[in-house]
Amino acid sequence: METGRKSNCELVNTYEALEHIMGINGLHPHSLSTIEQLHTKVINHTKNKKGIILDIGCGSAHGTYNLRQLLPEDVSIIGIDINNTAIDKASKKFSEQENVSFFIGTLEEFYESHKPERIIGIISISVSMFIYSTRSFYQTANKILEDGGIFIDAPFVFKSESNNLTEQFKNKTYQVCGCNMTMHTTNELKGFMNHANFKNVICNENEFELMNLSTLFQDYSPTYLFTEFINNVRKPPAPLENNSSWYLFRRTLSIFSFFLLNRSKFGATEIIGIK
Repeated sequence: METGRKSNCELVNTYEALEHIMGINGLHPHSLSTIEQLHTKVINHTKNKKGIILDIGCGSAHGTYNLRQLLPEDVSIIGIDINNTAIDKASKKFSEQENVSFFIGTLEEFYESHKPERIIGIISISVSMFIYSTRSFYQTANKILEDGGIFIDAPFVFKSESNNLTEQFKNKTYQVCGCNMTMHTTNELKGFMNHANFKNVICNENEFELMNLSTLFQDYSPTYLFTEFINNVRKPPAPLENNSSWYLFRRTLSIFSFFLLNRSKFGATEIIGIK
């Protein structure tokens, strides 16, 4: 297992900090119902199969754990993330759980060290746009999966009908997030999936959920969020140890205000391929 890695993305780090500030385990830009629907598709496809499911970008792994609870005993799950702080947190919390383990690194690094493993499913939610090359990520996913295995990717995208977006706007998006993020259109991702030799590729573009406050309040009560915020804002989590709480507010307002004001230009895609 590789150690010493962490995310260099302000958007990712902001979500990790907000997990603590808002008292939410596994805070995610997608709604709980969206995540549950994606988990159900993995479960249905891998029914009666034995092997391993990979959860890419698992973070503190609450989603990983929830998925494992719905799987049969002969299916294990491995959470993969480059952030060693998140993996350390996940390992401590779920170390006693059977058939749940973690790997610090990228999917490519996992593939190099686990080639003989029987991988029957890979799920990647809000991750691939932070990977250097989505095209190579899809190719690695195809190589590591066994025949008939399922790959689900659910990233944010530039809306397909907005192909005339200027490079300046795209660069502004990446600049606001403070990382080397790359978004694509749904059609581009479908092309990458086909190029990686996946079969039965299905795409479904949905509403952008990043700043959908009505969705957030459906998942968590306003009273709970407010109470936890007041209780925890005085105790900054590890990502903010060298910064004030004001830093979190400033970064959060900057990132989410930008996406809220431009939400019509973004979407959330679900793309599924079978090897």
